[in-house]
Amino acid sequence: MKKPTPKKPSARAVLARLFGASATGIAIEKSVLTGYAMVDGAKVCVIGTCDGTYIDNEAALRLAAHVIQCIERQPKTPIIMLVDSAGQEPNRVAEMLGLASYFGHLLSCLELARRKGHKLITVATGQAVGGAFLCYGMFADRIYALDSASVGLMPIAAMSAVTKIPAPVLEKLSKTMPSLEFGAAPFALLGGVEEVWSAEDDVQAKLAQALANSSTEDNRAELGKKRGGRKLALDIRQKVLAESAR
Repeated sequence: MKKPTPKKPSARAVLARLFGASATGIAIEKSVLTGYAMVDGAKVCVIGTCDGTYIDNEAALRLAAHVIQCIERQPKTPIIMLVDSAGQEPNRVAEMLGLASYFGHLLSCLELARRKGHKLITVATGQAVGGAFLCYGMFADRIYALDSASVGLMPIAAMSAVTKIPAPVLEKLSKTMPSLEFGAAPFALLGGVEEVWSAEDDVQAKLAQALANSSTEDNRAELGKKRGGRKLALDIRQKVLAESAR
């Protein structure tokens, strides 16, 4: 008998798990999260998405506006970015209105926050896919993920359409190539996820530790080589840097 699929926790349940009672300070409007919460007694700014929503122009602007508010009103407050999105809005009108430029604006706001001393931490709580992951989640100093999260840059069906490689071939390759496989664990092998948090973990304590250990140094290539998911990236980067220094 087939086991029933576990029911996905609500957005409010995920927020409560991460931030406890202080999660009530986070607003949810059209599956976009903005607000403030507490981590280990200290205030944090929270932006993000839930319910696997798509990110469109309006959502990108709202996220960017909250980052600007945090910079202006809460100097150096850490920014926690929660990702549960199926990707960028698959809408021709959104594209014609310059969706990529809206994403660029959001990234510019986050870079300003980093330069102003705000720590940037991402937690993938559900889907973390494609443009929606790229436009804010992947820009963090460190990325973490719940073990139930589905992390990746392009679904195999979409990859097949772009590359013209049959989907069954890509499916087979994904078994030995973590870059093609969706999930928190495969992305961690690549170094893209610092740590995967399980259902048994005290994620509030994990989040506090993540903030304490945050660093702007990019360690993804080192992690990828150490974990065996990206065996050449670090060596190639070091060779390029060595040549450019001559």
